[in-house]
Amino acid sequence: MSKWIKSNSTGVRYRLHKSRKHGVHFDKYFAIRYRVDGKLKEEGIGWASDGWTERKAAAELATLKANQTTGKGPRTLREAREIRQQADQKVADRVLGDAEKKKKESLLVLDSVFSHYCDANSHKKSLKDEINYFKNWIAPTVGKKKLDEIFLLDLERIKKKMIATDRAPRSIQYVKSIIRQIYNFAADHKIYSGEVPTNNFLKKQRIDNRRIRYLSPDEAGLLLKEIQKHSNTTYQVSLLSLNSGMRFGEIAGLLWQHVNTNRKEILVVDAKNGESRSVYMTEAVMQIFSEMHRGGENQLVFPAATGKKMQRVSNVFARAVNHLSLNEGITDRRLKFVFHSLRHSCASWLVNSGVELPVIAKILGHKTLAMTMRYSHVNDKSVRSAMSLLDNQQPPAEKIVSVNQTS
Repeated sequence: MSKWIKSNSTGVRYRLHKSRKHGVHFDKYFAIRYRVDGKLKEEGIGWASDGWTERKAAAELATLKANQTTGKGPRTLREAREIRQQADQKVADRVLGDAEKKKKESLLVLDSVFSHYCDANSHKKSLKDEINYFKNWIAPTVGKKKLDEIFLLDLERIKKKMIATDRAPRSIQYVKSIIRQIYNFAADHKIYSGEVPTNNFLKKQRIDNRRIRYLSPDEAGLLLKEIQKHSNTTYQVSLLSLNSGMRFGEIAGLLWQHVNTNRKEILVVDAKNGESRSVYMTEAVMQIFSEMHRGGENQLVFPAATGKKMQRVSNVFARAVNHLSLNEGITDRRLKFVFHSLRHSCASWLVNSGVELPVIAKILGHKTLAMTMRYSHVNDKSVRSAMSLLDNQQPPAEKIVSVNQTS
């Protein structure tokens, strides 16, 4: 660095860089000299290559001197720089704070919270169903809202849409459950501590979603015969459910290692209630397996056409039901015949045959007897017999007439 050179402006001087050029001249480093409280002070102000000129340096010096006179503002260049740094820091903090606030707010959006919920619950068997319900019913109405912006009225809108499309009461209840789980997840992770809109949703609604339709043996025979005309696999799956009470999901996930024809036994694993159970084969079911080629132990017994696990019942089943007009004139969804009704038919036949409910509960894989009690109405012979006893207790008809006349 060269020696100081006095400029044409009082109190401003500069040095020339030994090698670095700024334009056609060597770069200049400016400094200002002035007195503060009677003491001489000199401060470097900056390079010409950074935008400083003799005129700007002189203007800066004039401002500092004016501040000393008025007693307002920074009196030294160092004070001015500290003030600017503090102001810049405030702006930076504000920008950072705004960004952090936006980030926090984005975390509170239902779509975002549900995404984190899914990541944390990837092990749940029901997650796929929850995602579908969220995508089809919850997200379109409240997905973009923050948790504290969702109210009971929003949930009532979802309910109204579901009712309009003939969704089952149990499906509406499931939506409530999903939303409540999302809020509980947010509370557990300390990102939300406000009100939960599901607290009063469906509070007074009593869900009766039980399918109570079942077929007579003659109707079942006609249905199986019609199905067999079009799909042997759908026939086998339907006959198995009708003769074992197995759910479609249990049949779709059945592996050959779970089928023991020697013991006439099927092992149902990963059942809906979380407990495995044994299902014993009827002669009709034994006939099914005797006609099938047994695959590898880890192969599916009833794979889809793709070789993977079936995700739904073939349309052949619904077409057969329609062909036989089994649902003609029926509007109550609980009375409509669907694949799950085969399971109910199995249970109902067992009741009509005099099988005790605890035994039926074990066959169906019910965790509690209360679930099996829905079939207690099927065999109503004893009820009819009991009610007929009232006939013997009735007063003669002429006495009723005379009493009515006198009154």
